[in-house]
Amino acid sequence: MVICTECGRENQPGSRYCSNCGESLENAPKIVPEGKPVDEQKPKKNFWPIILPISVLAVMIGIVIYTYEHTKQVNVQVDAQNAKAEELALQGKYKQAEKELEKAQEKRPDYLAVEQNLDSLHKVMKLDEKLNKVSKAIEQNELNKAEQELTSVSGQMREDKNRLIVTLTPRVNQLDSLLTVGKINYEVKEMTNVEALADKLNTLSGLNLDEASRSREKIIEKIVSISTKKAEEAMKEKKYNEAMANVDEGLQYAVNHQHLSGLKERIRQEQQAFEQVKQERIQRAMEQAEAEELKNHEDAVKIEKMEVNKDEFGDVTVSGIVKSEATKIVSSIEITYDLINENKEVLTTETAQVYPMYLNPGDTGNLEMMHYDMEEENLEVEVKNVQWFVE
Repeated sequence: MVICTECGRENQPGSRYCSNCGESLENAPKIVPEGKPVDEQKPKKNFWPIILPISVLAVMIGIVIYTYEHTKQVNVQVDAQNAKAEELALQGKYKQAEKELEKAQEKRPDYLAVEQNLDSLHKVMKLDEKLNKVSKAIEQNELNKAEQELTSVSGQMREDKNRLIVTLTPRVNQLDSLLTVGKINYEVKEMTNVEALADKLNTLSGLNLDEASRSREKIIEKIVSISTKKAEEAMKEKKYNEAMANVDEGLQYAVNHQHLSGLKERIRQEQQAFEQVKQERIQRAMEQAEAEELKNHEDAVKIEKMEVNKDEFGDVTVSGIVKSEATKIVSSIEITYDLINENKEVLTTETAQVYPMYLNPGDTGNLEMMHYDMEEENLEVEVKNVQWFVE
C-alpha cells in the first residue's frame, strides 16, 4: 500500500496520484504486510471520508442550536420589555414605556408587536400633550379655548381604537370637571337669585375636587348675602314672615350658618316686639308723657360701642352694644344713626332696633344693620338719636 503524505489516504500499489486529494505519490512510503509480497497486501480502511462530513454536520448543528437558543432568549427579553412597556403605559408612565419599547426595538427592529405598541404610545402621548394645553388654558381662565381643545381630544379618543386611550380618560374627566367649575365661577358673579345659585351647587356636588369645594363655599356665602339682604329689606317694611322665609331659604343651603341663625332670632324678636307694641299701644299712649321725658335723658341708655365693617361683596354691617343704666326695665330701644364717608358726607340715615327687646337695669343689648352695595371706603357711624320705652 502507498500512503499519501498529504492526507494520509492509503492508495493501491503503483498509484501515481492520491485518489483522495490528488497529491503525487512518487515519494510516498510503501507498506508491505509481514510475510506477504507487496502485490498481495490488502488495502487499509480510511475513515476520514466518514469522520469529516460528520464533524462538519455536528458543527453546523451546534451553530443552528446556538442561534436558535440565542434568538429565543432575545425574543423572551423583547417580549418582557414589551409587556413591561404596556404595563407602564397603562399606568400613565408614557416616557418610561417609550424607553422600554425603544430598547426592545433595538434588539428586534422588525418585531411587529413592538412597532405597533410604540405607534399607539406616540398617539397617546400627542393627546396627552394636548391635554396639557387644556390644563394651561383653564389655569389662565381661557375657558372657551380650553373647552374647544378638550372637545377635540374627546372626539379623537372616541374614534381611536387604541387600547391605551383609556389611560387618558381619568385626566379628561378631571379637566372636564375643572372646566365646569371655572364656568360656574364665572356665571355665579352675575347671579342674584338663590334658586339659580342652588342649581350650581347641585352641579358642583358631583365633583370631587378641591376647586369645586372652594366654589361651593363662595356660592354658599353669596346665598347668605342675598338672603340677608332680602330679609333686611322685608324687615324695614315690617314684613316679618317674608323676612323669615328669606332666611329659611338661605339656611337650606347654608345649614346652621351662624349669621343667618342670628338674623332669624333677631327677626323673631323684632316681630314679637312689633306685635307687642301694637297690643300695648293704648297703654303706651297713657305713658307717653313719661316716655317722652325719659327718651331725652342720655343716661338711661348708654352706647358702649358702634362700629362699621365692610365685607368682600361690598356689604356694610353697622353693629353696636348698648347698656341700660335706667332704674327700671326699658324696652323697644331704637338707635338712629348717620353713615358718613371720609369727607364727612352723610350717605344714609337709618334706625336700628336693639335686641333683646327688654333690658333690665345693667343689662346690655346689641344692634345690627346691613347696608348693601356701598362703594365708599373708610366709613364711620354717627349716632343721631336714641329712644326707648320704660316698663
